[in-house]
Amino acid sequence: CLELLRNGSATLTITWNTGQTSTISFNYTVNIVGAAMVVTYTGTVTSGLFAGSTVLQVNTNPATDVLLCTLGLGTVPSTYALVTLEITSL
Repeated sequence: CLELLRNGSATLTITWNTGQTSTISFNYTVNIVGAAMVVTYTGTVTSGLFAGSTVLQVNTNPATDVLLCTLGLGTVPSTYALVTLEITSL
């Protein structure tokens, strides 16, 4: 459960509906805000479509299962999030 609350970094490749791809390197932070788990990703498109652009993605998930899990009162079988992705050209 505590893994869900760790900050970190990763690389992600998005395949667009045109068949083109964008590879993004980003750092992310996880915060519990009221009843929501908010994961904020910031990074750069390192190759492909939109290369060189900055990326901001915010995932907002219900935090009830996560909070119960960290207290030892349950598990988190899955999460669903509202995702906002913003790619900004430099």
